[in-house]
Amino acid sequence: MTKRISQTHSPESPPDWYWVKGLHDAHITLVESFEFPFDYDRYIREKNTYDRNCLTLTVDAAGAMFDTSVREIRLYNYKYLSPETTPEGHGALWWIGDRLTARDGRFELEIDLYDGEAFPEEFTVRVRFERAEVER
Repeated sequence: MTKRISQTHSPESPPDWYWVKGLHDAHITLVESFEFPFDYDRYIREKNTYDRNCLTLTVDAAGAMFDTSVREIRLYNYKYLSPETTPEGHGALWWIGDRLTARDGRFELEIDLYDGEAFPEEFTVRVRFERAEVER
């Protein structure tokens, strides 16, 4: 793995669920996405107010340099902003760094990842989502 350390960058007052100290060198062991069934009873002809999909990142943070408490990250109502680079379909992934921004009631997370068996070995995943849950 490369020796470059990318710091975590977050908004001025990050949300409670965010890993402020960073997850550098955490191992992503599983990436799962799930589409929830459409709920016609909750559809109100405006912006949907229910969870439509979920991206789950299972993390082994025992070897992380800073925050070792994170076990699972769930991003609800997500959309990849970089569809050509997603974490799905990769082997062993390592977290290098991330940047979180909040905009218009949504969050954007850019995650720098490392996969020693891919080309290029380092790549960035950009995802927009409405809310997140982090299991510690």
